[in-house]
Amino acid sequence: MDTLIIKDEVLPNLIFTEVKADIASLKQQYNKTPGIAFIGFGDVPLAKYVIPLHVKAAQDAGFRVVTQIKPDEITEEELFDAIDKLNANPEIDAILVLQPLPLHLNPLRVINRVNPDKEVEGFHPLNMMATLMPDALDNKYTMCLPGALEAILQNNQIALPKDAEWVLLLDNEFIENPLVRMVARTAILKSLPADSSVTFVNKNSAHLIEHCKRADVLVVVTKSPEYVRTEWLKPGVFIIDIYSNLVNEVPSKKDPSHFIPVIRGGVNVESIKGIASGIIPIPGGLMTVVLGILLKNATISFRNRLQSQQ
Repeated sequence: MDTLIIKDEVLPNLIFTEVKADIASLKQQYNKTPGIAFIGFGDVPLAKYVIPLHVKAAQDAGFRVVTQIKPDEITEEELFDAIDKLNANPEIDAILVLQPLPLHLNPLRVINRVNPDKEVEGFHPLNMMATLMPDALDNKYTMCLPGALEAILQNNQIALPKDAEWVLLLDNEFIENPLVRMVARTAILKSLPADSSVTFVNKNSAHLIEHCKRADVLVVVTKSPEYVRTEWLKPGVFIIDIYSNLVNEVPSKKDPSHFIPVIRGGVNVESIKGIASGIIPIPGGLMTVVLGILLKNATISFRNRLQSQQ
């Protein structure tokens, strides 16, 4: 069996080009610049790579960027104060509180503090409800994760089977995280083809292997790099790997003082060749497209602000 490795480098460039053109047009028409704010936390292993990546992509697209790196010991009150100031700033169109948060903070309370008009990932409870009920509520933005999955599948002309069994494998930490639980359920329900079923499985479950062997589509969200074993897989399974793990940092050959991150997901791509029908891997899969859709949503927020001021 040939296994399709879906590393779509064309699609993100198309999205970034579209966003850049839209912002240039709006700047010319209104003589104003969109603003985006990133709040990150310095103790997150990938933060020193992820935050600059987000900042550069936003700046290249034409955003004015505000970056706030908070200490790991920040209190909820202090974080809320920072969010409130960004909510009140009329020149900030989008606010991103980069996950994961320090463990003492409740992620659902934090995301709920962000103005839903400026929360462009689709994580705010009101925005998640709008994702699931677009006919009843004003769905301003595409939820980034299912939106990225749908875009990748369409761009690569892949149709996931109907009447399929989806299994979502998560770390216990993610299952206990109220925001991750809500996002995962919303994203899966948005992505699930007709007549399919879904099972959420704790990585520590005694029945983990049994569940994985039933999966027609296996979604993996784990902080354990290359955790999934080939003997757990049903032949022909389609795999969606989501979580990025920093496993090493190596000096650049061009500049040894500059380090390059080595990132792995929960699935070893080489090991599943000939078993899985396809995989959207980490690295190189969903996350760059997610960033593109995030900036696209931030552009919509900018346009909404401009039109409301007319």
